[in-house]
Amino acid sequence: MKILYQDFLGFIKDYLANTLSYELNKPFVKPWRVNFDMTHRCPLRCVMCNIWKMNKEERELTLDELKEAIDEIEEWGVKHVSFAGGETLVRKDDVIELIRHASSKRMRTDLITNGYFLDKKTCRRLLKSGVSKISLSVDGTKRETHDRIRGKGTYSRVIRAAKFLNELKKKMKAKTELEFTTVIFSYNFRELVDIFYLMKKFDFDFITYQVVTPDNSFTLGPKYSKNFYESRLWIKGKKLKELERIVEKLVELKKTGCIRNTRGYLKKIPKYFELKDKFKPGKCIVGFSYLNIDPYGNLNICGLSPNLNIKDGKLQELWNSEEYKKTRELIKGCEMPCMMLCYDKLNFKDLFEAWLELRGWT
Repeated sequence: MKILYQDFLGFIKDYLANTLSYELNKPFVKPWRVNFDMTHRCPLRCVMCNIWKMNKEERELTLDELKEAIDEIEEWGVKHVSFAGGETLVRKDDVIELIRHASSKRMRTDLITNGYFLDKKTCRRLLKSGVSKISLSVDGTKRETHDRIRGKGTYSRVIRAAKFLNELKKKMKAKTELEFTTVIFSYNFRELVDIFYLMKKFDFDFITYQVVTPDNSFTLGPKYSKNFYESRLWIKGKKLKELERIVEKLVELKKTGCIRNTRGYLKKIPKYFELKDKFKPGKCIVGFSYLNIDPYGNLNICGLSPNLNIKDGKLQELWNSEEYKKTRELIKGCEMPCMMLCYDKLNFKDLFEAWLELRGWT
């Protein structure tokens, strides 16, 4: 009972600290996670993605620079880092070395990949590195669905990668969490439940669903979003009723403990597609809860960069700087109907329900 009481007090303390941070525009909290976008390069041209278009003729951070950043993060007291892209494993050797480096400091390390470069040798190296979680992007149970979204031949590659990870995790007795991640949009929404069962077939631990965002590069502006809502990728019209029924099944499957999304997130999915730019899920606290570093060392939040680079000073100093403060003000004015998983929303009911779910009490 004492532990339960302390845990609840910790939740209230965190909520109040985030609320004060938001209202006073002063970071009373550290970021709960720091994400490294390792590169904007990617061998795929997925239909819902704009990140590969951002690739610049600019020097990406070196391995030594990235290691120094991880050292700073650990000294700051942040114990969770993640690695994303583009396609993260374009820089396979660097990523594996960074995971080893962070793991040696007892930091949690998450990796997201589309599976393109996951041959058996790479899977073994990743599992040996001490990576905490590998998220594999799977967007369909049918070859034609996944290949339509991510390109010809990608289904075979991702299924092969899932088999390798499953077999090697058991053989090596690795503690790495294995997860499917699935983007939800019109091309695949009828397969969402089937993807859950495909995840179970490969004996993965979890699945996380992410609704499509009109612009995952956060650089193209509101006009692009409005056009996206009318595109073939958006779920609309009669399909919305179908989506509601599918989401009800996902909410039921949530009871298995294998769906990482909260019930609140899942239940909001149909409204997100129905309301488009009128969808308002709560106050965004990304500027206080999450730190993203792009391939060139820039601190980048939803395209509203504070014009700061990790080479400009210590991360903790940049986090508390006036430039970052201005960016947080811009975030408060953001009208994007965002349901990105990495960006918490300041909504007591949703956060409390998520806290209860995490402990298996609802």
